[in-house]
Amino acid sequence: MNLQLLTLHHAVSAFLAYEAELLDGRDFHGWLDLFEEDGVYWVPTSRDQADMKNQVSIMAEDKALLGLRVERLGHPHAYSIEPYPATVHLVGNITVREENGQIVARSKLIVEELREDRPTRWGGSVTHTLRRRGDGFGIVLKRVDLIQAGGTFTPISIPL
Repeated sequence: MNLQLLTLHHAVSAFLAYEAELLDGRDFHGWLDLFEEDGVYWVPTSRDQADMKNQVSIMAEDKALLGLRVERLGHPHAYSIEPYPATVHLVGNITVREENGQIVARSKLIVEELREDRPTRWGGSVTHTLRRRGDGFGIVLKRVDLIQAGGTFTPISIPL
C-alpha cells in the first residue's frame, strides 16, 4: 500500500467514524449535510439487487426525501421513535479504492439499538461512493446491504 492510498484510507476511515458519531449523537441535520445534492441512501431488499428504481427496496431515498426523514426524526411527536433509542454504530474492515474520479469505500457495519430495554441489532456491508469536497468528502451513494435483508425484522426507524 503506497503512502497516497494509505493517507486516503485514513481520511475515509475518519469520515466514516464521523458519520457514525453524528448518527449516534442524533445529529441528523449534520448527517444529512454529508450527502451531496445528488446523494442517495439505499438499503436494498437483497444483496444481489442491482436496481433501486424498478425493484422494491427497504429504503431508497434521495437527499430531498432524506431531508423529510430528518425533519420527522426531529419532530416532538415522532411516535415511531418514542422513546428515542440509544444507538451504537460500529464501522470496521474498511477498504478504499478510487474509481472513475470518485472514492469507493466498503465496510462492515453493526448497529446496536436499545429502546425500552429491548436490544435490536442490524449488521451488514456498506458501500459508500464519495466525492471529494473541499478537504473532505460528500456522500454520492450510501448502500447498506443488511444480512437480515429479505427476511423478517423489526422496522428500521433510525438511519443505519
